Amino acid sequence: MTAAEPPSTIPGQFASVVAARGSHDAIAMLDETISYDELDRRSARMARALLAIGAGKGARIALLAPDGIFWVTAFLASLRIGGLVTVISTLCTPKELAHILRNSDTQVLISARRFLNHDYAEKLEAAFPDVKGCRPECLRLAEAPFLRSVWMDDAEDFGWTHPVSELLARADATDAPDAALLAAAEAQVFPSDHAVIVYTSGSTSLPKAVIHTQWNISRHPPELAKLFLIKPDDRMLPMLPAFWLGGMAMLFQVLSQGATLVYPPSPDHEDLIEAIRQLKVNRINGWGDGLYRLKDLAIERGIDVDAIVGFQPFRDTAGEPIPMENQSGMLGMSETFAPHSAEPLDYRMPPDKPWCCGRPVNNYERRIVDPETGEELPAGEVGELQLRGASLMDGFYKRRRCEVFTPDGFYPTGDLCRIDEDDYLYFVARRNDMIKTRAANVSRLEVEAALNELPEVATSVVTGLDDEEFGQIVAAAVVPAKGANPDPEALRTSLRESVSSYKVPRRIVFITEDEIPRTATGKIKLHELGQLIESRAGKEAAQ
Repeated sequence: MTAAEPPSTIPGQFASVVAARGSHDAIAMLDETISYDELDRRSARMARALLAIGAGKGARIALLAPDGIFWVTAFLASLRIGGLVTVISTLCTPKELAHILRNSDTQVLISARRFLNHDYAEKLEAAFPDVKGCRPECLRLAEAPFLRSVWMDDAEDFGWTHPVSELLARADATDAPDAALLAAAEAQVFPSDHAVIVYTSGSTSLPKAVIHTQWNISRHPPELAKLFLIKPDDRMLPMLPAFWLGGMAMLFQVLSQGATLVYPPSPDHEDLIEAIRQLKVNRINGWGDGLYRLKDLAIERGIDVDAIVGFQPFRDTAGEPIPMENQSGMLGMSETFAPHSAEPLDYRMPPDKPWCCGRPVNNYERRIVDPETGEELPAGEVGELQLRGASLMDGFYKRRRCEVFTPDGFYPTGDLCRIDEDDYLYFVARRNDMIKTRAANVSRLEVEAALNELPEVATSVVTGLDDEEFGQIVAAAVVPAKGANPDPEALRTSLRESVSSYKVPRRIVFITEDEIPRTATGKIKLHELGQLIESRAGKEAAQ
């Protein structure tokens, strides 16, 4: 007798977790903690409210809010009715917000009003000036032609938006969709249905829209949970926000195991420390400089960091610390719904496989090809990694499959890798124009486009520089416009109006057009560009 097939949709998976772990804490925050039963009630109420306003299978719903009970409730509610949810970065600029809402064909926007120094109502008015003349029940925006309603947790002073409380009230009306109708809707959600759109920097000047299905988001995280060793009684604090795939994947890992998500009120380290202290965190998911600084602060505050997985070195099955070079590198991307190649956290890589990422996750098919000819290369040779199957994205929104995948269904990742004879994968470098900084992907072409729009800039070239703390930093060489004398900090200030803060170059130098290193065919020599920037920056610092 074979084991029962695990649930392959979020409605099915969430229902099974609620049945098994109903009274257990699902989300813990400093001001409120709710159980799985309560999360079920709240997301069901919002799901019925969405049905009441006409949203349903395939409805384009966008979500803009910080991590927490509100975000997870709205996310689950949308997925329970088969909506296609676009998750929006809380760091977005008005320009980025306008592109995402227009490109994703958003019909319903659910949003927080404020987070940190952001006012999203003001950003929406900056993104769509014509919205000021609209009534909330009659949005008509040529710049976002499908947007029909905006619901905010605080709609005061803005006549074009509804309060979320009014949305929820739709579920309580006498003629509202009831539990039976919601159950019928959930029954019509299928594994192949599109579920999530995540915008991530691509090889063009605009972010690309990655589409994942209900199958991907329900079936891949439980496999990842095995690698991350997530247990039902864990209380996990993810440092990556859920609008990025790393944070979303961890959210679903924790929920799939019936464990507890712990969300601080902000990413400020003081808030993180208070959440760790008060909410009994025993797991941290993060890496890089932010994790190291948080650990140092935790030690200063008297927190037992040895009791929190993620702060101390990972240990093998014998309890011995694993050196960094023998840990799993866990290579993944937005298109693969987090890791596609990895080993469990307690796995010690063989001595002859240092700095290895690992073997395939969840039956991903992998091959290494010659980047120029597309011919498959033998084991041990470096080439471009191509992937197929498992939880690979369904494609890019508004892109034909033939533009994205090879004829036999593989996705060219742009990663230069090698796979040894034992099927262990090693990452070598990026082939395309991506910069990886603090776990976020940045398109150098997107940053170049933003720089080139500034009046002080004639042209610019952007690349990534290796950095011990950040992995890479964004760096730019700028050719000033004729007669201009730009200042690096002034350029950064202007850029923050058009791109998210993490995309703003941390290093800017000024050069002439003739100094841009190019091949005979005019392509940028990125390696030489990086050397030029580092050399010029070093000379300027010495002056």
